[in-house]
Amino acid sequence: MKFYIEFNPCRECKDIIRELNENMPTDEGSKKFLRHVTYNHTEVAQAIIEEFPKQADKEKFPWFG
Repeated sequence: MKFYIEFNPCRECKDIIRELNENMPTDEGSKKFLRHVTYNHTEVAQAIIEEFPKQADKEKFPWFG
C-alpha cells in the first residue's frame, strides 16, 4: 500500500530519507521512518487515518470494531 502525503519533513525526516536513498532500502529503515512520522508528525498520521475507508475495514476485519 502506498500513500502520497504532502508534509514538511523535519531535519530528522530528511536524514532518514537520505539514508534510505543512499543505501539499499530495508524493512528496518522503513520501520524507522514510519515510527518517526507516527510519533513526531501527528498531522501525517491523522491524514492517513482519514483516508482509510471505515466501513470496509469493519466488514473485513471485525476485530477493528
